[in-house]
Amino acid sequence: MTDNRERLAWAIVLISFALCLTSAISLPLGVRAYLRNARTGLDILLEPQQGTPRMQPRGSGQVIALIGPTWDVPASTVITTDNVSEGLLTLYAPGPEPAAVAWIKLYRNTEALLIAARSPRFALSPLPHQVILEVRPPSAANGESDTEGRVRISVAPAGGRDTVAELHTPHLTAVLREGSYEVRVRAAFSELSVREGNAQVQSLGGSAITLESSQRTIAYNSTAPLEALPGERNLLRNGSFSQPLGEGWEVYSQGVQQGLAGTVTETSVAGRPAARFYRQGIGHAEVGIVQRIHYDVRDFTSLVLHLSVQVRGQSLPGCGSLGSECPIIVRLDYEDIYGTDRQWYYGFYSVEHVPPDLIQPWEELVPTGTWVTFDSGNLIEDLEAPPAVIQSVTIYASGHSFEALVTEVELLAQE
Repeated sequence: MTDNRERLAWAIVLISFALCLTSAISLPLGVRAYLRNARTGLDILLEPQQGTPRMQPRGSGQVIALIGPTWDVPASTVITTDNVSEGLLTLYAPGPEPAAVAWIKLYRNTEALLIAARSPRFALSPLPHQVILEVRPPSAANGESDTEGRVRISVAPAGGRDTVAELHTPHLTAVLREGSYEVRVRAAFSELSVREGNAQVQSLGGSAITLESSQRTIAYNSTAPLEALPGERNLLRNGSFSQPLGEGWEVYSQGVQQGLAGTVTETSVAGRPAARFYRQGIGHAEVGIVQRIHYDVRDFTSLVLHLSVQVRGQSLPGCGSLGSECPIIVRLDYEDIYGTDRQWYYGFYSVEHVPPDLIQPWEELVPTGTWVTFDSGNLIEDLEAPPAVIQSVTIYASGHSFEALVTEVELLAQE
């Protein structure tokens, strides 16, 4: 009887010691794991850029027509654009100062599912900001099989922490780090292009490949291996303005009638590098930046100008009485195949014209304080005479008082 009690006592002591030891080890490890792995949601802004995109929060229930910006974009939200609408998602890391970690531009006829958007809850976590996005072919959105969905993704670090975007389509999965990317999705294939950065891509058939800047790959509904293909060549340098303006660009000022000249400076808006065009004054003035290229493009079949612009304010309505004083204008100087020097313009403004102002066919009204993405279309086909040599690209602001931002300037050429 005594032996049984002693054995029971020893068993209790040993079990208690084991439990105490387990607690002493597992509790700190559990706390450490929680501090390292706990996540919180990113702040997400969805803005219509053309037409009326639609969103379905959490992928079920009522579909909402988006007529203005909204911050109510939870995870698992489906965003759809039709053939006249486009939208922009901006994802911000939580914190006292807004810092964007990704910009996702949805072009026309596109459906995207924002699966997750999160950031480590605690500063000691080594994990990156994370965005998981699925892009679906237009057939899933509008019943058409001969059109393509198109999304452009820019990824940036924030708060001393990397950002990783995970992209899914019916044909591939890709891990995207700091840089700029574009995906085009059809029912039969997906095409991923790396403008700048690095992408690890895997097809559903198991083939894997790493893409660098100016490369692309196409994944089909098959087990065919992925190949690294030449992508569009960017003829411009420092179009993201992540380096000083002097890297690639020359600043100029002219036509100052009164007061101070305008300025062009590098800036950062919520972590996004940009060039800022600014002036407070009376009377006309022009300030801008120019990049001289002198590039022969006769061997290319496609030439597209791409940029993002934000007009923050202007004192003149429209682009002035003569339609020449926009808060932002981009000008392409080129020599055509007949040896004639020509110019192509496109301008942006955010205050309505006042009659009888002259309205140029190349002007576009954009919302104040909103990033707007512009793609020119194929200039090889659209210009009045096909270009032979691109001489320069100029971006300038013209008027009295103005403030505007420009970034992601690219002149993309493809053979």
